[in-house]
Amino acid sequence: MHSTRLLSLAGVVVGIVGLALTSLDTEGEGLLAGIHAQNPDAPGGIPTIWGGLDLWAQWLVVILMIVLVVLALRPPLRAKLDRMSALVTTVIGVGLLIYAIVKFVDAGDKADKLAALFGQLAAGGAIPAAYGVGRGVGFVVLFVGTALVIFGGAMGLFGSSDE
Repeated sequence: MHSTRLLSLAGVVVGIVGLALTSLDTEGEGLLAGIHAQNPDAPGGIPTIWGGLDLWAQWLVVILMIVLVVLALRPPLRAKLDRMSALVTTVIGVGLLIYAIVKFVDAGDKADKLAALFGQLAAGGAIPAAYGVGRGVGFVVLFVGTALVIFGGAMGLFGSSDE
């Protein structure tokens, strides 16, 4: 299998791993179920990045990943991606990266709100400490996955032909 195809497939796999990781990271995660029981507006837990996506986005991501896998596994496997497949792979990778950045920013907003809630509850004595909240490492993994897809597609564009 050609390296450009392998990079694209590796990017899909790494991206799936990133989607399975949590979107936020906090030591107060164990308290969220109890806080949610008292205040239904508070989150009941920390979702994975995948769980934080809207249903339409989940469907779109699945479809785009299937397209990437099909393009990477089309014969002949020992050859670079043809120009059109490489272009489509690159465009999909860029689109997924842009959406990952949007969700990264959104996770930052959610982290700020959750940190403020922890601070408010700690000030009232409801919890022992005002836990910090940050974005989860899943975003780093997701960014690496999309970068691999983009790189695999872009490398397929160089020197490929439509012959």
